[in-house]
Amino acid sequence: MEGSPIVDRTIVAKDWHARGFSCGMWIDHAGREWKEAALETEELFMAMSGEFELEMDGEQLHPSVGEEVHIPIGVSYTIRNIGGTTARWLYGRKRPPSVALQPITSTGDLIHSPL
Repeated sequence: MEGSPIVDRTIVAKDWHARGFSCGMWIDHAGREWKEAALETEELFMAMSGEFELEMDGEQLHPSVGEEVHIPIGVSYTIRNIGGTTARWLYGRKRPPSVALQPITSTGDLIHSPL
């Protein structure tokens, strides 16, 4: 794959984490297809090696290695490895915001059961 960009997973993960996304890597054999139902979260996709077809909202995309694809909330999609070889890709989902713990300001009435 002479001339293909090299994707540094560490750099991508750091960027995605800073934007609130997870970052995992998948390895797919030639001809593999993934169908995902619409989720209630945003997602990201990036090819690391190989050739993919990503279909969403009736549109077919052919993202190049290193190209980030944003999958909006509620969109179903299909990812196909169409390159004839084993391929790798990064995948991330928007993480829910962390819930900050609040201090207890009042204990209220405590009820004790008799022993």
